Formats: sequence, structure tokens, C-alpha cells
Amino acid sequence: MNLRMCLVAIVIVTTAAVSSCASINVKALPQPGNTYRGGYDVIIEFDHVLNLPDRAKVVLDGATVGVVTSVALKNRGVDVTSRIDSSVVVPSNVHAVLQQATVLGDVFVALERPQAAEPSASPLGPGGRIPLPQTTSPPQLEDTIASLATFVSSGSIQRMQNTIIGLNRVSPSGQDEIRKLASRVATDLSDLGQNIDTVDQLLNGVAGTADVMQRRIPQFEHWFTPKGMLGFDRGTETATTSVAIALPRVGSFYNQGFYYVPILTSAENALGALQHSKWAFEDEYPAWQRLLTDTFLPQDRYPAINITSIVGPDGRELSGNVQDVLRILGVSP
Repeated sequence: MNLRMCLVAIVIVTTAAVSSCASINVKALPQPGNTYRGGYDVIIEFDHVLNLPDRAKVVLDGATVGVVTSVALKNRGVDVTSRIDSSVVVPSNVHAVLQQATVLGDVFVALERPQAAEPSASPLGPGGRIPLPQTTSPPQLEDTIASLATFVSSGSIQRMQNTIIGLNRVSPSGQDEIRKLASRVATDLSDLGQNIDTVDQLLNGVAGTADVMQRRIPQFEHWFTPKGMLGFDRGTETATTSVAIALPRVGSFYNQGFYYVPILTSAENALGALQHSKWAFEDEYPAWQRLLTDTFLPQDRYPAINITSIVGPDGRELSGNVQDVLRILGVSP
């Protein structure tokens, strides 16, 4: 009897132990790090949270100020409950973003303060909410892959490669060309430095023009008043009337000017003859130029006769006795 009672007790104790172990999960175990037990809860609404891990950190101004305690799926999106340190004040107009410190790092919640120009807002209390318009969810993985596939298959990489190849082609390939390019740039910069006064004059002119325009702003404003627009209308009407009067006269000359045809034909023939005369003059000009420059001008500048040979009746060369001949002629003593 005692043995049977002992077996029943052992079975009851074993059953209770096994059933109690079934209710234990990983979340029930104590987690390392700060649990912020004395803090307050803030609910952050996201469109989606992807792979936001349990107990993800909440960062404000670069420092960890809390942890994510639970994630609940709602009709409008996802509610992320975060436990915030009691010493941290979170403004109600804060912006929440899901970020990663590295490509393979865990996702965490980053709280970004509003711009300095925005007015200050009241702090969030326990149970406060950051609404969906003030949160930014990460892009869907499918959208990222689709964008990457579009980028790869659209030829963008090939165009980038072609652009780099084109830049390499136009870039100097040798040291001599690089030196020439550097020398040219140095020359241009030197010229710019030497003519900086011209640049100053240009800038002064632009500044003066802007100053004159600034002083004439009342006149410019007057142009766009009803009175100024009336002046524009009247000026446009006058110019249009003048053109409308001139165009019919030009048209009548064009339509009824058939009696000018013989005059225009004669003028065309005269111009054609003048053109052929010009071509003939251009053909003859080099020969006349050679005659004038090679023959006439030297002879006119040095009027003399050069005797190169004297042959007697018997065929003997007499140029050796030039001095005797000159003496007989009385030219030489």
C-alpha cells in the first residue's frame, strides 16, 4: 500500500514538473542589458517592421534610451511598444525611423528630433503614441530587389562602362600629353591672373548693371501696371498697323512686278559677264605679275647693259680685251 502511494505521488510530481516546463519560453528568461523597468511605455505606429528583433534598442541623439518590449499587428499597421528610460523626455513631434548601423546589423528604432525651426512640443507621457505620419518604415525587400533588377537589366551598368571608356579615350594617355595639358592649364591660369583686372571690370559692370536695375525697380513696376500695359498695347497696335500697311505694298510689287523681269535678266547677264571677266583676269594676273616684278622692275631700277661676250668677224672672242675696247671708246683712260 505504501509503495502504491509512493508511485502515485511520483507520477503526480512528474506530471506537474513537465506541465510547468511547457509554459517556459525564451522570452521568460532574463535578458542581458538594461531592462528599463522604471521607465514608461511609448507606442510607435509603423506601416511594417520587417525583421525587427525582440528587445531591439531605441536610440535618441545617438544614445540608447530604451528597448522594444512588444510588437502587435493592427489593422492600420504595426504597434511597436517601447520602454523608455524615465530620465529621457521624448517630444510628441519626434520622428521614428527603422535603421541599421551596418548592412548586416540588427534593425533598431531611431528617434529623430524635429528641425530647430519647428516650435517645441509637449513631451510624450506613459502610453503616448507616435502616429503613423511621424514614422518611416524601411523599404520592402521585394521592392529593393525589383529596383536592383531594373537597374541591372536596364543597361545602366553598360552605359556607365561606356561613359568611363569614353572618358579614358579623351583623357591623355602618355606623360607628354599630360605635361602638355598641365602646361596649357597653367598658361590659362596665368593669363587669367595677369588679366584679373579685366575680370574685375566685368564684375564691376555686372554689379553696376544690377545696381541700376535695382534703382529702376519703380519704373519696372510701372511697366506692369494697367497704365504701362495700356502703353504696351498702343505701341504694339502702332507697330502692327505700320507692318500691315507695308506688307500689301510689298505684295503688290511681288505680284505685279513682271515688267521688272527684263531688267533683272539684263542685270543677271551683266553680272555673269563680270564674273567671267574676273575669272579671266585671275588667270592673266600671275603672268603680268611675273613680267612686272621679274623683268620690268629690276631693269627700271638698274638701267645697264651687261656685256657677256664679244665675238669678232673671224669668230675670235674679244671680251678679254675689254679694257682696250673701253679705252678706244673713250670710256676708260
